[in-house]
Parts: sequence; C-alpha cells; structure tokens
Amino acid sequence: MAYSVHISDRERAYLESLPLSAEAKQNVEDFIVYAIARVDDAFRNDPANRPKSDAPYFQVEFFLLDALDGYRYHKLTFVVNDEHAAVSVLSLAFVDHQAL
Repeated sequence: MAYSVHISDRERAYLESLPLSAEAKQNVEDFIVYAIARVDDAFRNDPANRPKSDAPYFQVEFFLLDALDGYRYHKLTFVVNDEHAAVSVLSLAFVDHQAL
C-alpha cells in the first residue's frame, strides 16, 4: 500500500537546510517517496521500529554518502506518525540529521 506523506513546514524547512549537496537532498526526497510512503505494515508495526509501543509513531533510518560534498556520510532518522494510516496518510513528526 502506498501512503501519502505529509511534511509540515517546519520539517520541510529542516530538510532544506541540511548540509547536503543538491544530489544528496534529492536522494532524501526519493527515500521519503520510495521507502516511507511505501513502507509495509510488517515494518511499520514491528515493535523494534516503534520507540513507544503505545504511541502512533514508527522510526526509520536512512544512511547516505554525499559524494558531491567530500564523500561525507550522513544519518537521517525519521519519526513518522501513522495514526491516520487507515486512510493512507503518514506524517513526518520529526527528522534528525547526524554527520558521521
């Protein structure tokens, strides 16, 4: 099942401000479209991916190498609210970036 992923203005601004090349930022957008929007229910509901079992959030991590920025590695952690998954909507609740 494909979901629509809502990204708040705050999280969109954060994603746009990341210290990544334009190509790496496109890879992040592709990850949102191809991994988060197409997440399967088994992954989404796996307790290992849910920071709090009683909350409507799952977590997914994305690692990337930014070849156009000195071959630096980056880790992005996405916390996704899935309380509206029944109507095919996920929302990015929080995004964290770490340069590795």
